[in-house]
Amino acid sequence: MTSMDEQSRPRLARGVRLRNDPITAEPLLLFPEGVLPLDEITHDILRHCSGEETLQSIIRSLADEYEMDQQTVRSDVCECLLQLRQRMLIAFSK
Repeated sequence: MTSMDEQSRPRLARGVRLRNDPITAEPLLLFPEGVLPLDEITHDILRHCSGEETLQSIIRSLADEYEMDQQTVRSDVCECLLQLRQRMLIAFSK
C-alpha cells in the first residue's frame, strides 16, 4: 500500500464506481460488496480522484471552490481519503 503525501494521486480502487442514484440523483459510491451514500463534500473530493491529480492539486482546487484556507481543507481531505482507503475503496499512486 502506497503511503499518502502531497504528490500522491488518489483514484478509486478497482471495481469502485462513482454514480448518482437513478431515482433520487444523490451521489453514491458503488463497490462489489455494496453501496455507500455520499455527502456533498465527500462527493466533491471523490470527483477529483481520477489518478491524474495530485493530493496537493485536489486540496488547492477544493480550497478555491469552497473559499477556505488550504490547511483546513487538507485536514478534511486527508481524513476522508484515509477512511476510504481503510475500506479499500480508494488507492494511491505516485
